[in-house]
Amino acid sequence: MDTKKKVILDVDTGSDDAIAIMLAVLSGKLDVVGITVTQGNKPLPNCVENTLRVLDLMGVGDKIPVCPGCPAPMVRTLTPGRYANNPENQVQAHNKKGEPIDLHPAYLPAPPAHSKPQNMHACTFLVETIKQSKEKITIIPVGPATNVGMAFRMDPTIADNVEEVVFMGGSVDKGNITPVGEANFVHDPEAVKIIIDSGVKCRIIGLNATHSAEFYREDADAYLAIGNAAGKLAHDLMYNRIEVGEALGWTQDGGDALHDALAVASVIDPTVITDLRQEPCDMDINGGAGDGQLIVDHRGGQDPNANTFVAYKADKKKFFQMIYDALKNQK
Repeated sequence: MDTKKKVILDVDTGSDDAIAIMLAVLSGKLDVVGITVTQGNKPLPNCVENTLRVLDLMGVGDKIPVCPGCPAPMVRTLTPGRYANNPENQVQAHNKKGEPIDLHPAYLPAPPAHSKPQNMHACTFLVETIKQSKEKITIIPVGPATNVGMAFRMDPTIADNVEEVVFMGGSVDKGNITPVGEANFVHDPEAVKIIIDSGVKCRIIGLNATHSAEFYREDADAYLAIGNAAGKLAHDLMYNRIEVGEALGWTQDGGDALHDALAVASVIDPTVITDLRQEPCDMDINGGAGDGQLIVDHRGGQDPNANTFVAYKADKKKFFQMIYDALKNQK
């Protein structure tokens, strides 16, 4: 009997998405029934191409359906002046040679994809696949949650066949792209709110947890030493993140977080999260200085009736060993 947990990844493939996809596929612990793609780190066509590049690199480009989805947030860009109230940090910098470098390259350093995306739209794929599945499916959105939020709008009954939604997104009392907002949640807060308000179980793997398990150059070097294409890609993407972080002054010691991969790791082994609290959550969608902020209600402590679980800390050693063990499986 196949006991693998059925999952759908929802990605905006840049650097940490790529490592999340490799972890999900190569771990051997998950049944990845499909990957849906949205915009976020880059425009939708780039994110689709990067997703296919990663799958082709692992030799599974023709085995896992990839469905392009929404090219823009649900409604966020429709309000004139909304961005003016909430200026975002930049993720582009210049290296020591003066060359432009980007946290998420337009195209990942992997061979161009030879596999093709599906003709089915991501939202249709989500609705049909979830409704038709004999087992409940876990959704892992590691980019803006537009596709998933839209699918819940299209057919709210899909929540009945969703095991849980495990977000990479949000933060508590800290932000990365705004003072209080994490990028994925800021870029489509309405979509997140729709999912949270649906009552489906949600685990929120945010910046508090991801930055509690940061990587350094020696961690990336260990992956390069594996000696295969997956290890090299992970190494190269991690070094790029370090270089951008140092250039922008985000870090003085080379540390950075593999945000999206931690969400996947928490589905494979929930014990990788060492501090998970059941707390009521909401989203700020009002367009002011807190636009896109995850609002966590701490007033009553943990709430056994809340459908949202917020991660605060992770086990770095276990996390990076999980990635190492998965990358070794790439032939």
